[in-house]
Amino acid sequence: MKTLAVLFFLVNILKKYNEGIVEKDGYTWGLSPAELAKNFAVVLLVIFSTQILGFFDGILVAIENQYRETAPALLPLQMQEIPIEEDVSALDAMRKAMALLYEALVTPLYGFKTFAFLISLFLWIIDLFIYPLFLAERYFILGIMQAFFPLILSLSVFEKFRSMAYSFFRIYAGVYMLVPAFFLVNVFINAIYTEINTNFWQNLFGTDYDSNFFAPVVELGSIGFIVFLKFKLYRRAISFTLRLFTS
Repeated sequence: MKTLAVLFFLVNILKKYNEGIVEKDGYTWGLSPAELAKNFAVVLLVIFSTQILGFFDGILVAIENQYRETAPALLPLQMQEIPIEEDVSALDAMRKAMALLYEALVTPLYGFKTFAFLISLFLWIIDLFIYPLFLAERYFILGIMQAFFPLILSLSVFEKFRSMAYSFFRIYAGVYMLVPAFFLVNVFINAIYTEINTNFWQNLFGTDYDSNFFAPVVELGSIGFIVFLKFKLYRRAISFTLRLFTS
């Protein structure tokens, strides 16, 4: 690829030279000193393309890590309020189990609450598979782009292909920023879920909905809304991020 860049550089000089022959002032080099320096700079960029892309990767990875640290743990929505990491004695575990059994017996619509938990568990399992598949797809796309990066820089010695180099960096950054967009969706969804369960229904009904007869139905509706919103935001975040960097 680096040899190809030098070859394109020489071809471009010959092309400009032949175009300059027809000028009325006589023979010219075809390339002005500024254009000659610009083309030579492109050749240098191709020679050091690996280092340039590595430096660009370092910047994007640093940005990605900042968003990765803010992402919540991938847990079922209803389990995020449970202190899983705390040590619980056998007596406390038995007490909580009896409390759940009592709640199941006295709550007429407890089946809706169980169904809501199963939906949130299914959403959690999907999240566990989506993220690795998402990373694998992004890794594959970035690998293809890195393989063609020297060729794109080589072609950029020609004015007609110069916009390809600018587009490459925009697309490369856009593909990298899909992961921060993925984490931002998770942060937003968890914030929405917490707000719905703590304030929304209480303000809507004017009372604590947990004590009402339809509390399991309300919880099932909340989970269904969160599932619908999450997948809709995943799709919208991907399309918006790519459009933001490529348009």
